[in-house]
Amino acid sequence: MNFTIDDAVIADLVKQQVSTIITDYKMEFATIDIEQFSEITSLSRSTLLAKFTCEPEIVEVTRRIGKRVVYLYPEVVNAYKTVLERVSS
Repeated sequence: MNFTIDDAVIADLVKQQVSTIITDYKMEFATIDIEQFSEITSLSRSTLLAKFTCEPEIVEVTRRIGKRVVYLYPEVVNAYKTVLERVSS
């Protein structure tokens, strides 16, 4: 039994797979700022700064580069979940 697959179909499938891998790789290790953290959590910047960024789990994944404050991603998401569970109970 022989199958014939159009080259265009194969090319599209390869492009999709490469795009998926590249997207996953890009977000494997990165940093986000407070604005991106706000978008991810759906909380306001002021709420994050007042109630979450001072928690030890968040402080642990916080980095300062000069005056700029960034958070390690995806570690900050796990830290946020831990803090959210603790403060909401």
